[in-house]
Amino acid sequence: MKRESTKVGSPTQLISKENQPQVQLMITTVGEIAKLSKWLLEKGSIVVNNAVKDLNEITVKDELLQANITRMSKIGTEASEFKLVEDEKSIGKLFQYMYDFSAMMEDYENMPAESKLRYTLKTALDNNGYVNFEREYEQKVLILLNNFDNAFAAYVKALTPEEKLRDSKLLQWHEDFQAESDNEKKLEKFGELFA
Repeated sequence: MKRESTKVGSPTQLISKENQPQVQLMITTVGEIAKLSKWLLEKGSIVVNNAVKDLNEITVKDELLQANITRMSKIGTEASEFKLVEDEKSIGKLFQYMYDFSAMMEDYENMPAESKLRYTLKTALDNNGYVNFEREYEQKVLILLNNFDNAFAAYVKALTPEEKLRDSKLLQWHEDFQAESDNEKKLEKFGELFA
């Protein structure tokens, strides 16, 4: 029985000419998100791990506080030990750690402001640079969104009229994205791109 030769092209050969602008946009965007994620884990783990040290010095801890310390310690340690390598598994871990870290911080932000737990965690985090970390993170997110806008403009510029028609939903999404003036809502809108 004769075997047919199957030649697999390189990744650049597999990307059709009509998809190249969209692929380049996604590669650029994922690269920007990976840089932000790496920064978030590196800097955030320092804040969290130092806060955990302070929290561990509290002599009497209720179950809820201890559970939060344990969670913070686990996530902070994983984030600080993570080393990014350029492979699919490592990138997946980066985004998983980013998700875990963000979920932990969102849970903290959503705690009732007047609760003793929130006050205790806030004190430990603030004493270890959380306010500056949060401010710097917000600035980096704005830079990411601006870089995305620039990459999207280059993407649109490379489109033919037929491609613009084909990608009309994406172009409409981008118009809505640009029209959003609230940074938090704009970030949520940006997240829709990956949903």
